[in-house]
Amino acid sequence: MKTTLYFEEQVLRKRPEVRREWVEQVLKGRTKRMKQENGRISYWAKIEEFESRVLRVVTLEDGETVHNAYFDRGFKG
Repeated sequence: MKTTLYFEEQVLRKRPEVRREWVEQVLKGRTKRMKQENGRISYWAKIEEFESRVLRVVTLEDGETVHNAYFDRGFKG
């Protein structure tokens, strides 16, 4: 999995509940995909192992390089 320096140094440190395997799971089996105005792409999927909460993963424009990930409280599928 390709990641940005921001993801490695900031996201994983600030959000220890986010697991790499869950990020990969979202990218493979997403519920929803949306291209943002800045070109980045957001993906959402439910993580059963984490109280069925929805994890949002944001990639760079290439759709592969992970830049951010967090549990999205406001997700409306």
